[in-house]
Amino acid sequence: MTDKGFTLIEVLVAIVIVGLAATATATGMRATTNLLGANGLHARAITLTQEAVEDLRTIDYDSMVSGSSVDGDFTTNWTVAAGNPGPGMKFITATTTWDWRGMGQSYTLHTVYSRITPN
Repeated sequence: MTDKGFTLIEVLVAIVIVGLAATATATGMRATTNLLGANGLHARAITLTQEAVEDLRTIDYDSMVSGSSVDGDFTTNWTVAAGNPGPGMKFITATTTWDWRGMGQSYTLHTVYSRITPN
């Protein structure tokens, strides 16, 4: 006569294997969610930094000055250095900073703007 079914040991081993697989899947999903959140914040910082530089480019060359702005948890600072790298040029550095899980993050953009003189 043959017994049909599973022994208690086989059932316990199967439960442990399924439990380990579920734990690994949940850990992977949590890590992915965290990375997506961090990437979203970084993308927002890039957009704010680029907007600050583009806003400066709409201002008259002689009116360009350093400044800052705040948008929620993001702070954008920009500096305008005249005569750098040469006469008739301004070196602009814009940096956006924010906190992510208690750690300071930043994104910096450098560009050169030159005076446009009509011919």
